[in-house]
Amino acid sequence: MSEAAEKKPSERIKEFLDFVRECSSGYRLAYDMVNQEDRKLQDFVHQVEFASDDEELHRAAVELQESRRMRRRNKDEVQLYEALVKFFEGKGPKDTLNRLEQLLGQQRKHEEYLASERVYKPRMK
Repeated sequence: MSEAAEKKPSERIKEFLDFVRECSSGYRLAYDMVNQEDRKLQDFVHQVEFASDDEELHRAAVELQESRRMRRRNKDEVQLYEALVKFFEGKGPKDTLNRLEQLLGQQRKHEEYLASERVYKPRMK
């Protein structure tokens, strides 16, 4: 049997829900980082403008370059997850995620019951 076939349904549901949460979390973090780098831009422009010598100018330019590269990496991550995150923010998919959370709890209870030591209790004596 394959590894996927050996997993319980609750484990597979949890993996999916974790994936959606990780995408959303990564998206939000990267989005915030892009905004942070955008706010730094004006500071770097002023550092370049008011640099007193070539060394200071070079240092400011290198900082600006690194900031723009960081922004690009984060913007790429935003674009990677954006469609998925926006999809699950919609009412229908959001309701489905909530129902999957409930299903996960129910499925775990069923799996616990099936894995427990069950005893038959006669109905008639």
